[in-house]
Order: sequence, then structure tokens, then C-alpha cells
Amino acid sequence: MTGAGRFHSFVILAAMRTGSNLLEESLNAIPGLCCHGEAFNPRFVGGPRKSAVLGVTLEQRERDPGQMLDRIVAAEGLNGFRYFPDHDPRIFERVMRDPRCAKIVLTRNPLESYV
Repeated sequence: MTGAGRFHSFVILAAMRTGSNLLEESLNAIPGLCCHGEAFNPRFVGGPRKSAVLGVTLEQRERDPGQMLDRIVAAEGLNGFRYFPDHDPRIFERVMRDPRCAKIVLTRNPLESYV
């Protein structure tokens, strides 16, 4: 089993300054893929100027983060989001236990940060 048949969603596990914005932009340029930004950021939903992701507002997500994850998984195509260490911990274990959620671990070479 490969490709879309193997995965129903994806998560980009990253930290600040790792290039996750560029990766999101690149993924969103591929037909059938959609990254919904920082869907579980504690201060906003999806992005700083968004009021909802797939119809789920910040308030709704705070009450039930599983609702947003369910909508991301159910959306047409292969959908995902970026997850940083300070994002909603209630969703982390569910995502990590799901074998059909592809995990993309994005890191930055610390030596290149000093150049």
C-alpha cells in the first residue's frame, strides 16, 4: 500500500524557524494536497488572519479539538496541518497513534543557524 491509499492525513511536526511555512506553501501547490496551517495553535486557528478551518472556529476547536481533526481527515484529498511543541496537546497522542496519519518531522541543522 502506497501513497494516498496508505495515508488519510498528515502532520508536519516542527518548531519555529524550521521552514515549515515554505513546506506548507510547497505542499499546497500540489493538486490534491492541502495543509491547513497551524490548526491547533493556542492563539489562533490555521493562521493569524483566519477565523476558521474547514468551518471550525477557535472557540469550537478549544471545546473539542477532535472535531477539527475529524474534518481535516474527512476533507477531500490528502489534508494535514503543522504542529509545534506549544500546540494543543490533546491532539498530539491521537495523531501519533494513528498509522494512517503520515508524520513529517521537520528540523533545522543547528550549525547552519550560526552561519
